[in-house]
Amino acid sequence: MKANTYKRAAAIAAASALVGSAVVPVAAAPMPTSKKFSDVPATSSHYESILEAQALGIMTGYNDSTFKPDQKLNRGNVAKAFGKYVVAKSGMTLEEYIKEHNISEVKNFADVPDSWADKELVTYSKIVKEAGIFEGSNNQLMASKLMPRDQIAEVLVRAFDFKDKEGNPGIKDTKQSGYAKSIEIIYENGVSNANPYHPLSKTSRGQFASFLVRAYKVSEGLDSKEPLPVRVKSVISPDYALPITVGITPVLPETVKVMLEDGTQTTKAVKWDTSNLMKDEIGTYILTGTVADTDLKASFQVDVREQTYAEPITVYKNEDQNEIRVDIPYLTDSALDLSNYLFNGGPMPAGSKVQLKTGYIIITLGTDQEVTEDFEYTLEFTRNIRNIDGSIVVNNAWAANNGEEPENFTIKGTYGDNVSPTLVSAHYVIPSSDSEITDTLELTFSEEMAPLYFSTQGLDEDRDFDLINILNGITRYNVENVGDDLIFKAGGTQVKISDVDVENGKVYVSIPPMDIEQTSTITIVPEGPNNEALVITDNSVAKNPAVAPATKEITKDNIIVIEPTKPTE
Repeated sequence: MKANTYKRAAAIAAASALVGSAVVPVAAAPMPTSKKFSDVPATSSHYESILEAQALGIMTGYNDSTFKPDQKLNRGNVAKAFGKYVVAKSGMTLEEYIKEHNISEVKNFADVPDSWADKELVTYSKIVKEAGIFEGSNNQLMASKLMPRDQIAEVLVRAFDFKDKEGNPGIKDTKQSGYAKSIEIIYENGVSNANPYHPLSKTSRGQFASFLVRAYKVSEGLDSKEPLPVRVKSVISPDYALPITVGITPVLPETVKVMLEDGTQTTKAVKWDTSNLMKDEIGTYILTGTVADTDLKASFQVDVREQTYAEPITVYKNEDQNEIRVDIPYLTDSALDLSNYLFNGGPMPAGSKVQLKTGYIIITLGTDQEVTEDFEYTLEFTRNIRNIDGSIVVNNAWAANNGEEPENFTIKGTYGDNVSPTLVSAHYVIPSSDSEITDTLELTFSEEMAPLYFSTQGLDEDRDFDLINILNGITRYNVENVGDDLIFKAGGTQVKISDVDVENGKVYVSIPPMDIEQTSTITIVPEGPNNEALVITDNSVAKNPAVAPATKEITKDNIIVIEPTKPTE
């Protein structure tokens, strides 16, 4: 006898043997909404499995809206069910299967001869015998005999090829059965959850539904304890047409939206058929695609057209952050590949990144390396960067050449110094070499410092409009907003700073008049009591803040003479 096993549980054609109507197994697919049965309460341990079995089409109810979950099954019912599963799983018609497997030559079960009145049982009993699912006892099928649970375990293992797993699950009552190993196997594989199993009890329709649904899930790689996914009701095809340039291979959407039976939306992968797309011929083409896990189709329009030209690009530069925004819609992931850009003719700075947004991209130039002064750069988009319709970015416009020789799209800008200035020295400023009194400190940094401005905070914009304009043009700093960014101590006692100024890249701090014989300190700190940002910055594009905290001691040896400026007559 040929012993075949069947590794996938798909949807068994059990319903045909149970209610007299054929049901073809279905491939693994999400579950549709099921109608409830009047005799299956939600409290039933088989409630979910019965609804799922109905949804999958492997068991159905009766015309009076009942399921009869407690009705017992006989061996003939189950033999027919598995026989029809075997045929449907083969993809053949019954006649083809009988001929292919020479079923007419299979020896009958002794109690199901060819002359038996139930011809359907005769045929399917031979099929399950030839497949090795039913062996019978002394070649007896005993079709009318109610089928106990241990025999159900045995045929499930044979039909679905479930494997024994390591360990002993410890089923309490298997010693009384000759099918103890099969009971353990279906328990280990999640097809049964009963311990004790009650192997000699008869099998009801409700129990059989649970067995079949769990076997289906396990064979499909699903969690037998989790509900089946909801079936896809319809496909929401893309509502836009994709324009492509003649000769360009389109970048098609990888997913489409779908509507589920429960009214929710999600996405599914789609495989498009492009056999009718003539990308070298101008025209409108409707593509169809197969939606994953369904037998549904999606549609998508592709318009092949001549190259369109001269759509200008808008560029925004935030150079103090080394950041550039470029407005170009529908760019592909080619824009994310840093090798598709040239920075001053070479690779992008280390640490650069590109973010692809809807309708624009953001390019942040890397600052992993130290840059001690601003420098001019040219950023080029190579022609490997493409729009979804296949157009390229050239001549400072996308999809543009206008008959001109294509040139790389370029952006010119200033790459900001990214090194913070350090405090190099601090001096008392005196008006002459014989002076003993100072009222100003000179702070020198490792690079030129940026001008500081009066704050206009608190001024009325209408009433004080002219004053605000004047103040905004003065390169002095309102000491009220210094906070504690600068701390000056003379003889260990903090002294109030009255003003701060920047001239020729150096910082000048106004203090109360004091003797230069006195040792003092000036300290830069990260922030003031109101969490102000550090306001002392270099004069680069990036306006890097001075390194803090930093302290310099000033003595009579640290002096510089700056003669007072004479007033202009």
